Amino acid sequence: MKPEPGGPNAALDPRTYPDLAPDAGDPLAGLGRTAAAQGVTLAPTRPWGRWDASQDPLSVAVESDRGVCVVEFERHRHAVSVRFTRPWIGNAATADAPTLHDTVALLDAWQRQVPLDEMGRRWPYLAIEPFALALEQGRALSYRWQEVRSLPADTIDKDLVEAAYASPSLRALYPIVSHAALAFSDTPLPPHSARFPRATRDGEHGWLVGRQDEYASAHTPAAGPDEAVDALVRLLPETGGEARGSADGDGTDTNRTP
Repeated sequence: MKPEPGGPNAALDPRTYPDLAPDAGDPLAGLGRTAAAQGVTLAPTRPWGRWDASQDPLSVAVESDRGVCVVEFERHRHAVSVRFTRPWIGNAATADAPTLHDTVALLDAWQRQVPLDEMGRRWPYLAIEPFALALEQGRALSYRWQEVRSLPADTIDKDLVEAAYASPSLRALYPIVSHAALAFSDTPLPPHSARFPRATRDGEHGWLVGRQDEYASAHTPAAGPDEAVDALVRLLPETGGEARGSADGDGTDTNRTP
């Protein structure tokens, strides 16, 4: 979403936001002034979304190496929300911040790479997304498997999932479920390599197993979950073992932008 040009409505009512009175209701100026007073240097900050619509909130994007934070100011009531995002994850944490001081403190902690769990202890009202936390703590692999094993049967065949989980070779990979198919990757975030295999439902009990970059006509039929898992293991890239590792905490750079 690209910022629109500001207009006559691109300001907040200082009666609603008294802490922005010195800034004529401009949240960009208010954040900068508050940060300077706290000795904080904010990452590049710019308008976000439409600033010329009288009914829409005013939003500001703060773009740091860790990800973008969107600070949203409601127009008709004093309500400030912050939304921290990570590439390929979306929202990593959200909070309703009572004051500009709190907002700047949250932004400062985020851009200084303060761990999410520490931020959560410091600001109990910060809602942290479980996968973002697991990724940061090196638990992304076990988290993804727990997530996939908890999916309902109408989303993915549970027998296939459990058979794959019982295979050490497959359990060392990240499971991906899409359209009732089970695929694998050696990375927790996209882009995922098409060289890893997937199993797609074929009839009531059967599966078709093949590389993700192959046509289904080239896939191998499997009569059941165990046979499908055997085919999946046979199709694993031979060079993938060293890079994959077999447990969480294998050195994945969770702050890398894909």
